[in-house]
Amino acid sequence: MKTFTKNKLVIVSILVSMFYTSNLFSQDAKSIIFNDAKKAYQYAIDKRAEILSPSNFYDGLKYYKKAHSAYESEDNLADIKEYLKEAVNYFQKSTEEIDVMEVLFAETLNSRDDALDAEADVYEKELWEDAQDEFKNATHKYEQGNSDKAKEKGKEAYDLYRKAELAAIKSNLFNHARELIAKAEDMRAEKYAPKTLAKAKKNLKEGQTALETERYDTDKPRMLAKNAEYEASHAIYLVNYIKEIDDQDKEIEDLILRGESYLTQIGDVTGISVKFNKGSSIAAEKISANVIILKDSIFKLKHNLDIYETTNANQIKQIAASAQQIKAMGSKQKEQISDASMKQQMLEDQIAYEEKIVEKFDEVFNMFDMTEANVLRQGNDIILRMTGFNFDIGSAGVKPDNYPLLAKVQNAINIFSESKIVIQGHTDSQGGDSLNLTLSQKRADAVKAYLMANMPDYNQSNIASVGFGESKPIENNETKYGRSKNRRIDVVIKVKRVLYTAKPITTN
Repeated sequence: MKTFTKNKLVIVSILVSMFYTSNLFSQDAKSIIFNDAKKAYQYAIDKRAEILSPSNFYDGLKYYKKAHSAYESEDNLADIKEYLKEAVNYFQKSTEEIDVMEVLFAETLNSRDDALDAEADVYEKELWEDAQDEFKNATHKYEQGNSDKAKEKGKEAYDLYRKAELAAIKSNLFNHARELIAKAEDMRAEKYAPKTLAKAKKNLKEGQTALETERYDTDKPRMLAKNAEYEASHAIYLVNYIKEIDDQDKEIEDLILRGESYLTQIGDVTGISVKFNKGSSIAAEKISANVIILKDSIFKLKHNLDIYETTNANQIKQIAASAQQIKAMGSKQKEQISDASMKQQMLEDQIAYEEKIVEKFDEVFNMFDMTEANVLRQGNDIILRMTGFNFDIGSAGVKPDNYPLLAKVQNAINIFSESKIVIQGHTDSQGGDSLNLTLSQKRADAVKAYLMANMPDYNQSNIASVGFGESKPIENNETKYGRSKNRRIDVVIKVKRVLYTAKPITTN
């Protein structure tokens, strides 16, 4: 039993040790153990210690890497901590006199930064490496306590950085021009296009001179470099063109006509007819004059656009100012604005609804010509006064002649599909009141029956009929013309009204 207990304790001890070790070498534990060294390293980097105090910095980096390697291998923790302690010591040592060294090597550091900006490490690697080596020598001398020698080496490094910077700028600006000039020379431009090649070389030389005079004012050198590239490319084109002429044995007339064809193309684009009976120079002058006119038109358009944009910008400012004023209002004003906004929304909804009614009315109005019906709007009602509809004397039967007109009436009713329809029958004053009332009702009922029979999908309860006899004349019953107008069928569409009321809305 004792042996079993002892073995059990050993196993537990091993497990605890494994647990402790696994946690000791976890990522969280590593962050804690390496924290001070990381901070010291980052501070040294920020102070540019790898440049100004390379010996101490790289010694610190060496110990930091040893600690990292030992940690990954899960070596003795005491050794890891010792490595990190040494790393921190060297990193701190590398930054102790940084402030003094930054003053001592200020000009050299500036020249190094300028060389980097010019990408000397890319375009002039050899010069860059020479400058770097010389600067390392300068910092080593300072670390060894030899300030005078450090200054001397720092000055030499300064000169090398400046040389690398200038060479890099030249390479960056002029390399393409040099390549094109070399290509033109290989193609024997000295023979075929000597004047153009000479222009390219002249621009290149002037650009290099301008850069050496003022290396930080690159506008002029860059312009001259572009000119050199253009002239070199032009020389290459001329060489190819002249060789083509020689190979094809072309006549001078062919060359002139070819040149004129190019001017003709330009004339076509600019909208003028180019003639060459007085020479190409006259044609070129005509094209130039037209281009000037076009440029002037463009200028005026831009000017007008500027005026518009300025006006628009002012309006935007005014709107913004108004918005600020509204924002600055107190709660009472906001309530008033909210109430006004609700009323405005109600009004806008009502206007939109009325506009739809007007559109529908116009659609119905355009369905009928004057011989078929007069389309009237009376208050909320739309009246189809069917001037082309007629009955036989004393009859209430719908005649086939009226079917096309009633088909249009059906279409009009469907446009206002949710409205109530009233078919009104009217007579003139001839005959007795009772007879006319009965006849008008029968005629209204007949039209209603026809519509209901031909509009099965329409809500039948929305269609009504009523006879008014002679009680609602629209013309004088004393005349034949007046009586003919009073004998009529009116289809009244009682448009369903929607009245919008104010509802709370969100305001900003």
